[in-house]
Amino acid sequence: RFRMLITRHATIQFRSAYVHLAALGRGAGKAKPVTAHPQEQEGHDVKDIIKRLRKLGTGPLCDADKGNKHTSSTSDDPDLKKYKGLNLMDTDAMKLRHAPKQSGGVMIGVARTVQLPRPNDFLTVLSALTELSAGDVLVVNTGGSTKAVAGSLFTTEAMRRGVSGIVVDGPIRDVTELECFAYSTKVNPYAGTVQHVGEGVDTSSVQCAGITVNPGDIIFGDGDGVLCGSADTFSACLHDAEHIVAAEQRLMEGMKVGVSLHSMTNFDEHIAARKEGLESSLTFKDLRTVRFTGIDSIEVS
Repeated sequence: RFRMLITRHATIQFRSAYVHLAALGRGAGKAKPVTAHPQEQEGHDVKDIIKRLRKLGTGPLCDADKGNKHTSSTSDDPDLKKYKGLNLMDTDAMKLRHAPKQSGGVMIGVARTVQLPRPNDFLTVLSALTELSAGDVLVVNTGGSTKAVAGSLFTTEAMRRGVSGIVVDGPIRDVTELECFAYSTKVNPYAGTVQHVGEGVDTSSVQCAGITVNPGDIIFGDGDGVLCGSADTFSACLHDAEHIVAAEQRLMEGMKVGVSLHSMTNFDEHIAARKEGLESSLTFKDLRTVRFTGIDSIEVS
């Protein structure tokens, strides 16, 4: 037995080609070689990368990254082995506190890093704000602060400057009055002091929610978490992530008109193979040429 889709006038069969379904076991994509820090790369247009990222989410990017990491670890190609991968901030620690309504739910920008010279003193953060511009994401390591280092005034000024967001390993406050994208590991209504100048912006990499963030890295955040990586790494994920989004949209279209998710994948074959201990990947059939409008699903023996 096999499943087909028919209309009143024609029978449409899925093409025999398969595309890996990463979120449910999608296979590996092709990694592109990683070279230098994004600030030193002339081959990548960061603005173009950010433009394409706006149509994606952390899920498809992580799926693409997972495939690239698999390819990098199993390939003998020295260029593919250079793939460093995306880094995900600890999702149990780093929480989204505010997302502007007009943002589309996605924060994307270039990392500007700040290390507090002493815990609980946010003068360095306030000073950093004067150096930020449109498209920046301020990433702050508070050195174990227990008091807030940013709040509504800071984020309102950041929004005025066109800053994409702020990501703080430590506390912020005024969560109901924040303006730009704001992530933090903690919330505390008590503010810190403003006495210690510090070393300024982008003087070093910083630790943030379990990962290292370098000045000039691309930061991508949505409701599921915050990703960080070089321009090269994000560029290597774009094609696969875009394909995943397009394919999932087609799956959604099919389910909305009554076609089951399982029938649009090799689910039965995958289950049978795994029960026998055979190597298998859960994949979906290529839906790019299929129109779901007016389609009824039937079983054909």
